[in-house]
Amino acid sequence: MTLQYKRRLRRNEKNKDDKLITLNVSGRRFVTWESTLKKHPSTLLGSEMLSVFFDRKHREYFLDRDPHMFRYILNFYRIGKLHMSSEDCNESFKDELNFYGICTTELEPCCWEDTTKISIRKKKRTCAGNKPVWRSRREYLWYLLEGTETSNLGIAIQSFIGLLICLSTVFTVVETTPCGDGQQCLDKYPEIFSLLEAFCVGIFTLEYFIRFYAAQKRMAFVFSKLSIIDLMAFIPFYIDLAIANLSSDKEKIVSLRSPFSVFRILRIMRMLKLSRLFRHMRVVGHMLKRAIVDLGFLFFAFFLANLMFSTMMFYTEYDEGRGNFTSIPETMWYTVVTMMTLGYGDMVPVTVAGKVLGSLCCLMGIMMLALPTTMMQKGASEGKKVGVYSNLPKNLK
Repeated sequence: MTLQYKRRLRRNEKNKDDKLITLNVSGRRFVTWESTLKKHPSTLLGSEMLSVFFDRKHREYFLDRDPHMFRYILNFYRIGKLHMSSEDCNESFKDELNFYGICTTELEPCCWEDTTKISIRKKKRTCAGNKPVWRSRREYLWYLLEGTETSNLGIAIQSFIGLLICLSTVFTVVETTPCGDGQQCLDKYPEIFSLLEAFCVGIFTLEYFIRFYAAQKRMAFVFSKLSIIDLMAFIPFYIDLAIANLSSDKEKIVSLRSPFSVFRILRIMRMLKLSRLFRHMRVVGHMLKRAIVDLGFLFFAFFLANLMFSTMMFYTEYDEGRGNFTSIPETMWYTVVTMMTLGYGDMVPVTVAGKVLGSLCCLMGIMMLALPTTMMQKGASEGKKVGVYSNLPKNLK
C-alpha cells in the first residue's frame, strides 16, 4: 500500500461527515466541500447567510455575480491566499469582495504591484480640467522629487537624477583603471574627473537642500535613512575638497588625506539613492529587515560549524607537519572557502582523514547555504506588505 494511497484513504475518512456544495454563479457551477467554505466563517460563503441563496428546486446555491472573478474568491477559501487578475477592474473586484464579506487587505502582495502607480499620499484638490492644485510650493516640490508626481517634469527630474547616480558610479570605477604609463586614469586625467565629480555632487547637494526645504518635518527628514544615504553621496567630496585647500604642498595633502581615505568608499553608497526610484529595492530592504533574526542565527550556526571543522582539520593535519594548516585561525580560512564551495586551492589537506573532513565540510556548507532561501521568501512576503501597502490606491484600501 503506497503512501499516496494511504493519504487518499485518510482524506476520504475525514470527508465522510463532509458534504459537497454546488455554487451556481450566473450559470457557471462550482463544486467544493462545505469544510472548505467553513475555513472563513466570518464571510458570506462560510456563514449561515449563504442559505438565503439556496435554490431548493435545483439543490444548489445561486449567486448572481461575476463567475470569472468568483474563481479567485473560491481559491481564497481553498488555499487561503487571495489573488486577482491584472485584467480585472480594481473597483469591480472590490465590489465582489464586499459582497462576499472578504477584507481587501487579504489580497496577496504580488497582485498589488500593478496597482501602486497612483500614490494615496497625494494631498491635492482638483479643479476644471482635472489638473492637480497643490496646497503649497513646498508640497509640490516634495512630491515632484519623491517621484509621486507623474507629470512630464517629475519623470524628467527623476530620470536625470537616476542617470547622474549611474554615471557618478561609473566614474568612481573608471578612475581606478590603468590608462597607460603605469598610471591610473584619475592621475592621468585629474581635471576631467574632478569636473565630472563636482557636477554630479553639485546636483546631489542641490537636490538634498531642496528636499530639506520641502520636507514637512525637517528634523525627521535629516535623520531618515534615505537622507543619510544622500549625505553619504556628497560628503566625501567636500572632505576631499577641504583637505586640498588647506595646503599647496602635495606631500602634506597626501598625508592629510590618508586618514580620510576610507570616506572615498562611501561614494559607492550613492547607488542606494536609486531606492527612491525603484520600489523593488525598498522591498528588498524590508525583506532583509524581516529576516534579520533568522539570518543572524544562520550566521551564528555557520560560525560554530566553521570553528568545529577548523579545529578538527588543524589537529588532523598538524601532526603530519605538512601543508599550510599552521593554526586554527589559518585553518578557518580553508573551512570558510570550502563551506562556500569556492575552493581556491591555496590550502589543501594531505591526509585521508583531512580529505574526509574537507568533504563533510563542503556538504555542510551546501546544506547551510540552502537555508536562507526559505527565510528570504518569508521576509519577501512580509516586506512587500510593509513596503507596498503604504502605496496601495484608495480603491483597494
